[in-house]
Amino acid sequence: MSETLRVQQANPASEEDQKYFSFQIRGWTSFDPMNKTLARIAEEIEEGGGFLTVVEILKTGNNLASIDDEEVRECFENIRAAKRLIQNAHELPKRLFDELRSVLQDDKHVVGELRSALQDEMRAVPKKTVTPAATSSSVSDKSGTRDRPWP
Repeated sequence: MSETLRVQQANPASEEDQKYFSFQIRGWTSFDPMNKTLARIAEEIEEGGGFLTVVEILKTGNNLASIDDEEVRECFENIRAAKRLIQNAHELPKRLFDELRSVLQDDKHVVGELRSALQDEMRAVPKKTVTPAATSSSVSDKSGTRDRPWP
């Protein structure tokens, strides 16, 4: 019995050619952005509740290894892996494919997150909320830092 082993490789050129950007956004809103997700803040700004005043590129990288934030790098790696899995799902062994389908059908939360991440492509907006790094009673022009920036 002769079987042909087909190994479909992900397109390493397109993945390695991907450029990554660390950026900072400044703006003003007519609502308190604390404890809101970035997606909700953007939605309220789009509805006229604020203005962006600066979008600043802090760092650029030519590959995933150039991202020094381990959590962010892992998120990008997971998105890449999910895309490869979806593109090659038909090539999985039947038992593994059925197991994956079962897990995804049973866990609506995972399915929703996976669908959202893939639809948003590489601009996936994490559902992290804004939290203050330090409390300040005065407003200044200086840029503050946060304990965990939005990835």
